[in-house]
Amino acid sequence: MKTAPIQLLQVAFRKVQVEVDDQHAPPEPLNPFTTIFVFDGVNISTEFGIGEAEPNHERERLFVVTLRVVVDNQSASEAPERKFSPYLIDVEAKGVVVVLKGAEKFGTPEDLAAVNGASLLWSAVREQVLTVTSRMMAGPVTLPTMNFHDLKKQEALAAESVVPVKKAKPSPRKQRE
Repeated sequence: MKTAPIQLLQVAFRKVQVEVDDQHAPPEPLNPFTTIFVFDGVNISTEFGIGEAEPNHERERLFVVTLRVVVDNQSASEAPERKFSPYLIDVEAKGVVVVLKGAEKFGTPEDLAAVNGASLLWSAVREQVLTVTSRMMAGPVTLPTMNFHDLKKQEALAAESVVPVKKAKPSPRKQRE
């Protein structure tokens, strides 16, 4: 193993709000050894933003990335397979990601910072939600593992060219599950 050319230098939470959704929580606490809540079918909204902190650094490129994760149990669709979380969740994290010189062989520095930064922040949010819910009445929940490759600028631009929409700035980027 060796150190990755993309590093998360700092994580800070701007907002951590997790509360039991009385309308969708189980009537009695579940046994965490026998029952695990799975987020399949739950609407999870994410907002992602990225900006370069120090564009002309001699050894590396620094990016500030933000990720907001919201589970509000608002019905986006009335599909019968629609599922609700026992919790209302709103967590926002900000991080500083460094892309070392030489990492360009893996992709553009902004794409590397976006995909890896979002993934690293998601892991921090995921851990925070698990920690908070482990002491709550509806029992512990773990957000699902996610893939952030659709945050690549080239893929986002290709998607924009297929659908005639008004072009927006590449940041902030939004993703909806």
